[in-house]
Amino acid sequence: MSGRSPFPHLRFAGPPGWRLLPPVTRITLALSVAGYLMGLLAPATTGLLMADPISIVRRLELWRLLTYPLVLPGIWNLLFGLLLFWALGSELEPSWGSRRYAFFLVTATVCAAVLGVGASVLLPTRFALPGYGISGLLTATIVAWALAGPRLPVSFFGVLPLTRGGFALLSLVIVVFGELEASRSPVRLLFLLGGLPVSWLWTRGRGRWSGPGRWQSRLSPGLGGRRRFRVVRPEDSGRFH
Repeated sequence: MSGRSPFPHLRFAGPPGWRLLPPVTRITLALSVAGYLMGLLAPATTGLLMADPISIVRRLELWRLLTYPLVLPGIWNLLFGLLLFWALGSELEPSWGSRRYAFFLVTATVCAAVLGVGASVLLPTRFALPGYGISGLLTATIVAWALAGPRLPVSFFGVLPLTRGGFALLSLVIVVFGELEASRSPVRLLFLLGGLPVSWLWTRGRGRWSGPGRWQSRLSPGLGGRRRFRVVRPEDSGRFH
């Protein structure tokens, strides 16, 4: 790169190929494609997957709290989501571990749905819009990735050099104003941004929360935590620990 670049030592590397992707990232991509094809080939099924507040609260159709990201409104939404999940998941999942990354995705999805449905109950009926789409989960993933290293350099599709924090801020601006233009609904904004508290807990709240591994380490050091070894000199005990 030229000496005028703000990041002279930055090298751009693409995400790994499909065979090298970690398992949860693969499943996320496959489910996104399956959800899009389901909506395309059998549109009636999307009504059963959306996070419809009335169906969740009155009929207790709780599966909707998890399935609404599978309802993808268009091909560009799908392709953009696949591109970012491919890149970010291939970095976060090896760093966190597959179980912790999967738990993050599930928790962020449910948290956003609960906040959106709760706002629908409290606000007038005209705001009780269903939640759908992958944008909310994608936003939570972008923010978690950025909080893990906010000052690290990144390239916006190989064109615009940014930091991770700058990329996350730009993504939030696009998501928020895009939704305001489309629906002007505060409930829809909660479906899109409701997973951000989970992003913060998974990255900055490690003293209080570290995902499922923290519970496992408390229950048994052999399940999720690491044992601490102490080396004892041979002349003290005659053996190593």
